[in-house]
Amino acid sequence: MTAALHVLQIEDSPTVVQLTRLMLAESNSLEFTIDDVDTLAAGIKRLSRGGIDVVLLDLTLPDSEGIDTFRVLHAAVPRVPVVIYTSVDDEALTLDALHQGAADYLVKSEVHAKWLIRALSYAPKRNRQAKSDEKSGKASQESRERTIEIEKSESSPGLFLVRINERRMVSVVTMETVKNRLQNLVRRVDATEVRIDFSNVEYVSNVAISMLLIVHKKAKTVDTALVLCNVSPSVYDQFSSRRFDKVFHIEKAIAGD
Repeated sequence: MTAALHVLQIEDSPTVVQLTRLMLAESNSLEFTIDDVDTLAAGIKRLSRGGIDVVLLDLTLPDSEGIDTFRVLHAAVPRVPVVIYTSVDDEALTLDALHQGAADYLVKSEVHAKWLIRALSYAPKRNRQAKSDEKSGKASQESRERTIEIEKSESSPGLFLVRINERRMVSVVTMETVKNRLQNLVRRVDATEVRIDFSNVEYVSNVAISMLLIVHKKAKTVDTALVLCNVSPSVYDQFSSRRFDKVFHIEKAIAGD
């Protein structure tokens, strides 16, 4: 039996709504039911009736604009995960929205069908994890530390090998830990190259990409090579959609591995 997800799209462009429906229709693993409204007020009214699993939210609407659009919606229905779907490509805004509780932040011009399907399907799980972390006073430090393993190469001086153990790089709290540990690593005087193994990763949210960009900038300032290796085709598509394949040194996974 195919799993089902009920999506509310809050979007005032009929063209974008139609394109969203076409992309979600490509899903083989999930059946999407889509409601759409064109104002924030109508979205909150529809959500009050229940039955919605995830919201796909444009930040620029006839009755609201910018990050306040998300703040008002999130305050009204904090239990429903919200994926922001906007034309505004802004790293600072991305991090701000994710820190305030957005499940993900997608830029319309960059997203393809598989990416959108994954973002919406992972959003309820990420939202439950965020609520659990909040209830328990954030995820345990030990749990976050296990997300990233760092090992110094015995055969190549200056080379450090990093493994990411998170299948879905979505948690803001966890990605902050990854960012901080990677920044400390690239600053080490005995580090000349850091290779990050993505073989376990199947999805990278915009918060993770933003964190990696921060690490990349730090690595450049201290002249440490940063390499993302064993990157799956789907994750590579996410990087290339945002043209970050031109920023990061990425080695794709070998077919058949």
